[in-house]
Amino acid sequence: MSTTIRLFDFQEQAASQLSEAIEEWVQICAEHGPPTLGRTPIPFVGHLKAVTGAGKTPILSTVVGDLKHGLVLWTSKSSAVVDQTARNLLGKYRHLLPRDTVVLRERPSKSEWEQLIENKHGLTIWVTTVGSWNEADAAEAGGRADARLNMHRPQQDWGGDLSPWEQLRTTLQRPLYVVYDESHNQTPAQLDQLIGLNPVGFLMASATPPEGRFEQFADVVRKDELLADVAEKANVRVQTRDVVEAQLLKHTISVENFDSDADTLLAETVALHRQLVSKAEAEQLDVNPKALYVVERSNPSAAKGEVVSRPEAIWQFLRAHGVPAEEIAVYTQTKVLPDDAVRVSSLAQLQPHHRHIICNRALQEGWDDPEAYIEYFDDESNSFVRISQVIGRALRQPGAGHFEDDDLNTATLFVRVANTQFESIVEGLKRELSLYAVDDENGGSSPAIRLRTRKEPLDPIAVKPALVGKLTLPEYQLGDASLDDELAEIGMTSRRTYADVDLEAPGARTTRLISLRGNDDVTRYKELAASMRRPNGEYLRRRIVIGSRHCAHLIEPTTFTGPAFEQWACAGSNAQRQLAALADRVVRQFEATVDLVPNEILGEETWQPRAHVPSKSNMESFGNAVHPTYSRAAFNDEEFEFAKTLDALNEGTWMRNPVRGEGYGIPLPMKVGGSSTFYPDFLWWVAGTCFALDPTGKHILDEKVRGKLLSIDLPKIVLLIKGRLAPDLVTHEKSDNVTILRPRAGRPSAPEVYPDLTTALKRIAGLT
Repeated sequence: MSTTIRLFDFQEQAASQLSEAIEEWVQICAEHGPPTLGRTPIPFVGHLKAVTGAGKTPILSTVVGDLKHGLVLWTSKSSAVVDQTARNLLGKYRHLLPRDTVVLRERPSKSEWEQLIENKHGLTIWVTTVGSWNEADAAEAGGRADARLNMHRPQQDWGGDLSPWEQLRTTLQRPLYVVYDESHNQTPAQLDQLIGLNPVGFLMASATPPEGRFEQFADVVRKDELLADVAEKANVRVQTRDVVEAQLLKHTISVENFDSDADTLLAETVALHRQLVSKAEAEQLDVNPKALYVVERSNPSAAKGEVVSRPEAIWQFLRAHGVPAEEIAVYTQTKVLPDDAVRVSSLAQLQPHHRHIICNRALQEGWDDPEAYIEYFDDESNSFVRISQVIGRALRQPGAGHFEDDDLNTATLFVRVANTQFESIVEGLKRELSLYAVDDENGGSSPAIRLRTRKEPLDPIAVKPALVGKLTLPEYQLGDASLDDELAEIGMTSRRTYADVDLEAPGARTTRLISLRGNDDVTRYKELAASMRRPNGEYLRRRIVIGSRHCAHLIEPTTFTGPAFEQWACAGSNAQRQLAALADRVVRQFEATVDLVPNEILGEETWQPRAHVPSKSNMESFGNAVHPTYSRAAFNDEEFEFAKTLDALNEGTWMRNPVRGEGYGIPLPMKVGGSSTFYPDFLWWVAGTCFALDPTGKHILDEKVRGKLLSIDLPKIVLLIKGRLAPDLVTHEKSDNVTILRPRAGRPSAPEVYPDLTTALKRIAGLT
């Protein structure tokens, strides 16, 4: 029996944002017609960017469920991904879809196909591989008796003269949407085929945006005054930090490099696996750690003089080191294996007792086992690309919860790389992880998953002994907000039912009976807008979630019930416009009145400096810092000059405050950029108080002034910017001056302009 799941806040927010973008797109196209590239109507393009394990399938399932009406072609290159998706849509994610949703896997029956094409209402999700519809793959499979489905050839039991693909293009009665999972595998030619079906929209799940004609579409939409903002909203990025904090991912990747023979790595792999098994058993955890052994070739290489294949050699090594045969599974195309070796031909055949899995590139996508802790790479690696292809298989966290022992929250990679190339391998992996990183305030990025290596055994730099325990700051959390008037308004709104005309999309009554197959695109989109209905209470709650998750948490779920909230409204209706305005008022009031209160959880009341963990070996010494040295990599050029000036004052004690991890963070009542927490660049204890100093660039000053000038007693927040800032906080003149801003009763003070940084710092601390 499958159990249902509840979306995490970040998943619900991502789904709500995508659904809102689709509805706004459809409504604008209903009123003005869709944009075009030549004669081609430009479809909606939603791009979901999220790390492996973030829950892309439940996010996309929620968005698809919001459509209520249409055919969704859900496709992926990997048959394993398709199988898993179909199982989940029929199982643990079924409750995210409308009750009467039909889910089909690959080839439908004749009756299922007829209903798919002819039904005018309801939601059908057809989960299929790219190979079933891609013309190149279809042409190759056409002459084979085992070809499961050639979409581009007429099928006698599927409508006779017209191919299934042509029927989708010309006779489908419902709007078509495309979900392309793992869409970084797509090619422009494949996307052109899908565009030829004239879908209403695409939902792409990948780390990189689609190319080809989609780039041309984007150029047109960016110049469209009505749709440009919608297209921006349709690009949804799930922050990896949110996924790690939800404990869905392991928080550390350890890269162990040995410039030696393969047997040395294998011995280390077996030893680590035994340690992990012992730790899980000692803590009585329901965790069964697994190790993957990734080979480049399934059979012997004559060029390398191999007599025994690498899968067989690894199997023999494991057996010789005490691993039972039944714990080893060989998932390769190796022709010759020992008689007692267990061979599996599909991912579905893997069993819990298979703790050691010898595999190849087939595991690049589609295998979802959080108990995969170790990845051993058999061949010498000269590029991070080969490693990154399977790294996602070991990122998920068992049980969606971190354990007390950090080794059980860590994925370990064993690689063989020449010493001269190891640094480039590590940098490549960091870039790969940074695709899913948290944006920092300086326009860069910081991976939420830590990467540690044996090649960088840098010791942490301890706090100076004389300062241990003497420098502390209060921890804060967001508390209550003054929402009485807004909650009363929600209550009144819930009791006043809407007239039918206010629940309908503009023009819906006149287009209800017009076929979607007509040539009038405006009419077509009007019908789509009329079919996109959602309960008013759910719509209001989701709008508040998009604006502020914390605000939504403060409101009791029963608040969104009542006669008016049980009515269903169309996208673009007067009802939804009024509810959207109400949600905006609630969020604005929350942001204006939310309290920042001390954290009273036992053990979390205060923060104090911890050891500095250097990322590079080039160190810089400072006389008045909390730590005697810092890695030069801890600063950009401007921050380094700031640190030298601060240190040269010989007043008080300062420290470079790291972002996340061991750093000091203050929760924000509203997101600034992509961050919900403010990590000041520097902390400076002087004259009996602490100042949170944040030298900033003009390009992000407006956001910081809006969200980060918090009026708290300790630390006192100060923003600094090079140049002269006018009282309007907008006009900026480049100069050698330094302008500072401080909070005054929740608002920024008038800009204070000083001739140089030294003078500004002295004034901040009251030293002049």
